[in-house]
Amino acid sequence: MPIVNLSVVVADDHLPRPKFSAVVRRLIRAGLHVDSKLNEVGVLTGSADTAKVEELRRTKGVSAVEVERSVQIAPPDSAVQ
Repeated sequence: MPIVNLSVVVADDHLPRPKFSAVVRRLIRAGLHVDSKLNEVGVLTGSADTAKVEELRRTKGVSAVEVERSVQIAPPDSAVQ
C-alpha cells in the first residue's frame, strides 16, 4: 500500500502533556511514523500506510486525521492559466 503524509489533531481533553504523550504512543503503535509534534496546539505530522488511516482515526484521543493533498499549478509561461 502507498504511504501518505498526514496531520493528526489530538482532542482537546488529551492535550495536557501526560495524555498527549499517551496518544502519541498509541498512534505509533497503530502505524504512524511521527515527523513532528506540535504539543502546544495538539497536532502531529507524519506518514502512514493508507491501510492504517482508518485505524489512526479511531485511536483514542484523536479528533481528526487529514491526508495531505498535493496541488500542481501550471508555470507562469504556460498556455493554461
